[in-house]
Amino acid sequence: MVWLRTVCRSRLTRALATVASLGLCIGGCSSGGGTAASEDGGIGGSGGVNAEAGPADSGGRPDARPETNLPRFLSETGLYADISTEELSPDVQWYEPQWLLWSDGATKDRWLRLPPGQKIDSSDMSFWSFPVGTQVWKDFTRDSVRVETRLLEKTAADTWEMVAYQWNDSQSEAEAVPAGVDDASGTPHDVPSSRQCDTCHGAMNGDVVTSVSALMLSHAGAGMNLTTLSDDDLLTDPPAADFQIPGDAAAVAAIGYMHANCGICHNPTSAIFTTVDMALWQDVTQLGSVEETTTWQTAVGVRQSTGGADRIEPGNPDLSALVARLSTRGLIGMPPLGTEDVDQTGIDVVRSWISSLSVDGGVVDGGVPDAGDGG
Repeated sequence: MVWLRTVCRSRLTRALATVASLGLCIGGCSSGGGTAASEDGGIGGSGGVNAEAGPADSGGRPDARPETNLPRFLSETGLYADISTEELSPDVQWYEPQWLLWSDGATKDRWLRLPPGQKIDSSDMSFWSFPVGTQVWKDFTRDSVRVETRLLEKTAADTWEMVAYQWNDSQSEAEAVPAGVDDASGTPHDVPSSRQCDTCHGAMNGDVVTSVSALMLSHAGAGMNLTTLSDDDLLTDPPAADFQIPGDAAAVAAIGYMHANCGICHNPTSAIFTTVDMALWQDVTQLGSVEETTTWQTAVGVRQSTGGADRIEPGNPDLSALVARLSTRGLIGMPPLGTEDVDQTGIDVVRSWISSLSVDGGVVDGGVPDAGDGG
């Protein structure tokens, strides 16, 4: 059965516009008070996207059932050699990025499969490009219930198909639910629609797999990492060594957290960047010092274009617009999709780092040199 994939970006656009109208935009707002991610109101996305997305109801669900060309059942996608025993296919690799995307406390597993004989194009080490046929799965367990497994598959040079599979009660199979499911499997977890998947992943222009990247995999933990990819000759341009965020432990934790949780939208390739010129996705060529990082350059001591609070007010997290946005949910909260609960642990990490920054942009302690007014 063929299910046509459609994509809707209107919910995130409305969220950004509402945030701007309340004067809480972190980056820039248009002169009329609203924030538009592009002139036509789009948020950007992967190529091959159907621009004729239908309207959504108040819950973000489409009026018409969206469809996808991906298999109907998870067992047909190639993740498992035998789904009944959960034996993985031999060419599927488990991995975990060193910084995790907050998903309201859900635990996750992730797997990657590259097409035979193909490599990841790592010529741009900050933004990898994947060969056609690449598959990425992510499994979500909430309150000890395995709820869903999502699949992103690159089906053409400029097209990614995306759909979530909801597990049945017996945990023997999962079926595609391209329209999404709220409060799925008796948990508070919402399975996203294919449209919502693309709203977030499509914000990263070009390839959309943010968890499989040079910085995210620069660790010595279990599973696939940057070293194993290099050793297995799966990168076109293998690096000489891992990449590391500079600074003390507080800086590394906070910048890494924002890289994973904010950078998918806040990066120079996203249409959002045209109006909110804040880059929280790290450029690996700018990791010589904390002051060189994209987070420092575009957020620390940087006033919002509308005035008021700095994006990050050195030494004062309570006056930092970024902290205010992370600390709420709904239309003015960030991230705007995929979460209903505030990540207090993550917020505390960001607050701790901001508190360590002195008023003039330097650092009270942690070994990072003074950087003047911070930008």
